[in-house]
Amino acid sequence: MKKTFENCLWEELTKKFELEKLKNFQPLIDLLTIDLPTQPIISDDLLQLNSLLVDNFMDWNEDELKMQFISPLLYIVNYHDNPKYHPFSQRTLKMQTSEVELSGVVDWMLASGRQVPTNPFFFLHEYKKEKGTDNDPVGQLLASMLTAQYLNEDKEKTIYGAYIIGKDWYFMALAGKQYAISFPYNAMEMNKLEFIYAILKRVKELV
Repeated sequence: MKKTFENCLWEELTKKFELEKLKNFQPLIDLLTIDLPTQPIISDDLLQLNSLLVDNFMDWNEDELKMQFISPLLYIVNYHDNPKYHPFSQRTLKMQTSEVELSGVVDWMLASGRQVPTNPFFFLHEYKKEKGTDNDPVGQLLASMLTAQYLNEDKEKTIYGAYIIGKDWYFMALAGKQYAISFPYNAMEMNKLEFIYAILKRVKELV
């Protein structure tokens, strides 16, 4: 099996790696068990982002969605305040064994290291507009998470990820041979955007 991330399908990866897709998965439950933000300044920033998304999500292309909504949201979350990890964008990851070769460019991830990412543990993938999605976002994200699992020193560490399609955010967790995907969080709904923000903050606690 030799594929790029963008050409991977979740079903073929599930069969090839003998994975089990679960409905109730404790690592994902741990990620989604969060407290909502209470600081007024954060609520104001989220309200502005919410309004921007409501007005534009049907019209933005991938880069516009990333630059005008996702990037400001990640800035508010602030992943630069801990020396244990660093955000990376457009970096290449590769898994190569005697049976499998997976490779691809990761949209955004958290990993240890500053100049060169090592031990990746959280991914954001698929900055897709609402219409016109071409490939399998679950397959692409799962491929990058499996590659991270292969590359990491701690093979048992849970890998987390999220993929975004327009207004909807889906969160994933992979541990060992098991994984699960959340229901979508619609960022056009202010209370759901607050949940998304809090989940992204929760990632920092799980490092």
